[in-house]
Amino acid sequence: MASDVLQKLKPDKRTAIEESLLLEFTHHPVTEAQVARIVEGAGISRGAFYNYFKDVPDAYRYLYQIAIQDIHQAIRQNERRGENLVDEARQFIKNTQNSKYYKLFQMHYHYNEVYVTRLVAPLEPHAEIQWAEMTLIHDTIRCALIEPGTTDARLHQLEKVLKILEE
Repeated sequence: MASDVLQKLKPDKRTAIEESLLLEFTHHPVTEAQVARIVEGAGISRGAFYNYFKDVPDAYRYLYQIAIQDIHQAIRQNERRGENLVDEARQFIKNTQNSKYYKLFQMHYHYNEVYVTRLVAPLEPHAEIQWAEMTLIHDTIRCALIEPGTTDARLHQLEKVLKILEE
């Protein structure tokens, strides 16, 4: 987990680090990322990097969390379920494709997904439909970001399946 020291940095220095991480992780999988390139781009020492992060995967997780939060903030919170789920998935995909994090997400799904812990949905009585919806939506988003040319077809497929689940 990224150090609390990182959060206490001046905004311009933290931004430089985050931009350098973004540059590195949009061009290189975590396994090929280099601290040397990150610190050079951020204008910090190698020791400072290890003061802020445990290792390269830790730096990746830090940046990925920022990206997820940024994309989710752009989507309005809507309590209604059902007909809006496809629209919310569409909006998430659109926001991601139009963000500076688009290539990061593509690299994430191609190479780096293993470095971020997936949340396991709690087993709740009578919540099978919500679990299925969540699983389908996330996989639709994942596939649409990997293969952008299939976005409309995947959203149409999602819409059809969600209607079946409503029956």
